Amino acid sequence: MKTLFFVLSTLFLLPLSYAHAQSVKAKTEYAKLAEDRTIAFRSIGKGSPIILANRFRGNLDTWDPAFLDALAKSNRVIIYDYVGTGLSKGPQADSNLKMAMEIKELAQSLKINKFVVGGWSYGGMIAQVALTEFPEMISHGILIGTRLPGAKVAPPQKIFFERALKPVNDLDDETVLFFNPKYPASVDAAKASHERIAARKSDKDIPMTEAQWNGLLKARDYVEDKHGTYKKLQETKIPILGLLGENDISFAAEDWFTAKGVFPTVSMIYFAQTGHGPQHQFPELSAKYIAEFVKR
Repeated sequence: MKTLFFVLSTLFLLPLSYAHAQSVKAKTEYAKLAEDRTIAFRSIGKGSPIILANRFRGNLDTWDPAFLDALAKSNRVIIYDYVGTGLSKGPQADSNLKMAMEIKELAQSLKINKFVVGGWSYGGMIAQVALTEFPEMISHGILIGTRLPGAKVAPPQKIFFERALKPVNDLDDETVLFFNPKYPASVDAAKASHERIAARKSDKDIPMTEAQWNGLLKARDYVEDKHGTYKKLQETKIPILGLLGENDISFAAEDWFTAKGVFPTVSMIYFAQTGHGPQHQFPELSAKYIAEFVKR
């Protein structure tokens, strides 16, 4: 399968109405792992399971409900907290490999033998380690606004660190971090996504502490490609779909363009006038692309 790039223009998208009651009301559940560790997760929908690894500083409450609900129309969608963060209990993993293994343990706890692994941003790194370290359990990979393995990538823009490392992020921070402030439509989408996320009023998660998100930054094995993930991605038979934003201040989409042809099973969709979180700006469209890809 050849690497494929689609350019999406927002000019052709009509306003959508999002129904998100299902994920907003989803109950938090707990999977017991070895060594007295516990993973907090939520599960919605039916069909082929998709396990989603979260962004830097993200938790169960930071996914856009409209995206999850749209994806749950054709799949069972499972979101979770990394061990040692949010509502998950136990020592926080000190490597990306250990974080990826948490996905495997969660699947085994839920008696899931085969699933789609996905990840947004930092979670996309974890997803890549997962699909290259235990490929026998993975049918497809979904990568959203994430980076390639290894150190040879464009560094995050300065504004990313200015906003991402603030003790508390507000709507303006979210607009800069995950959307594209250059375009009024993206700014409006940021506000709408923020309001959808805020719709959950009970059974809420616990935000990561500074010590916990610093723990994520200290895990360097993916960045240093200690497990040969780059080479394994070249050799994998697993179909992988990437969703990229035009102005991703965290992980430049252009890095994936330079890798065109390097990863034979990777297809990419490029969203114009967006940022780091295209699935939050275009939740139903993103879910549709993913669902169609998974059906293949």
